[in-house]
Amino acid sequence: MLQKNIKTFSCKNDKIIELTSLRIVGDRVVLNSICNRYSKEIFKEFTPEITKYMGPKPAEAIEETLSFIAESLEGMRAGNDLNLVVTKKDNGEFLGCCGLHGRGTTRTPELGIWIKRTVHGNKYGREAVQTLTSWAIENIDFDYVIYPVDKANIASRKIPESLGGVVFEEKMVPTMHGTVLDEVVYKITGEELKHDILLH
Repeated sequence: MLQKNIKTFSCKNDKIIELTSLRIVGDRVVLNSICNRYSKEIFKEFTPEITKYMGPKPAEAIEETLSFIAESLEGMRAGNDLNLVVTKKDNGEFLGCCGLHGRGTTRTPELGIWIKRTVHGNKYGREAVQTLTSWAIENIDFDYVIYPVDKANIASRKIPESLGGVVFEEKMVPTMHGTVLDEVVYKITGEELKHDILLH
């Protein structure tokens, strides 16, 4: 039976995980806990083009980015949110951000990802999400994860589909831009994640 409204991530085997100091290594990418060190890159790369299919809008000043990072760290210390910076494994280049968000119940967290425009087409986003979900399977106790995405964002839809995700909800979501997203929400169970990650 699914447990509802669990406010903090439940770690497997009674592990104590400091979410603000994570380093998760993939084949080509490394995921590091978000921090002020990356504020300039996040501010520069989180552009109107990147946020076209997202709820948030780009920061107008670096202070907004710093505020976002501070709020992210607060959620991570509280144990109900995880925001990570994606970098290249070989040279540390900033690529974007990804996350696993409680959104009210950490039993069904929400995956999120954005990758800077100049490196689109290299499947860094897919690898980052697969790396994060592999870590989550090993460390976090959850029922399933969700991945909301605009119907028109075909490239992003391929990410949950690569993990065995199936659409279980459709909704219209207003954004901070004043637009409305026509979203589908993918549901990905732990068993599907384990199976599809092993195939990649």
